[in-house]
This record gives sequence, C-alpha cells and structure tokens, in this order.
Amino acid sequence: KDGKEGGIELVRPPEGAKPGDRVYFEGADFENAQPLSQLNPKKKIFETIQPGFTTLETREAAWVNPATKSVHKIRTKDGVCIAPTFVGASLS
Repeated sequence: KDGKEGGIELVRPPEGAKPGDRVYFEGADFENAQPLSQLNPKKKIFETIQPGFTTLETREAAWVNPATKSVHKIRTKDGVCIAPTFVGASLS
C-alpha cells in the first residue's frame, strides 16, 4: 500500500541520542554547518527539500539531493536515524 494507507511510523534516533541533540545530514557540507535559528516560511526551504527524504534498503533515514543524486544519511553524533520497518518510504 502507498501513502498513509501503507502505515505510519516514527523514525528512531540512534541508541544513546538524547532530546536536544543536533540532527543533521552526513557529508562535509552539512556536518559542520551552523543551523538557522528559524526557517523563513516565505522561502519554502523545507518544502523544497522534503521530497528527497526517504528510507534506504537498510531502513536508514536519508535525504537524496535532487541536483546531484547524492545520498546523505540523517544522523546525530551517536549514529544514523532508523525507520523500524519501512524501506523506500517517503518521510514527512
């Protein structure tokens, strides 16, 4: 089944992660980047990148850059965020 009919589940943070830990994309461009204090809703930043959020064959949460097709896993300092069961799912 597709969409909400396929089910909904929360992506899990890695073991040892704590509330307030920074979540970021893997890759040199992102790991040391300073987050914005607030997203400007007029720029539609999240809406622009959200279609690239997915789960990999390994159930790891990731963002696929549409321009380069490079895969950037979503992680904290303790490891990668994982979906309990979904593979190839869209994240929102």
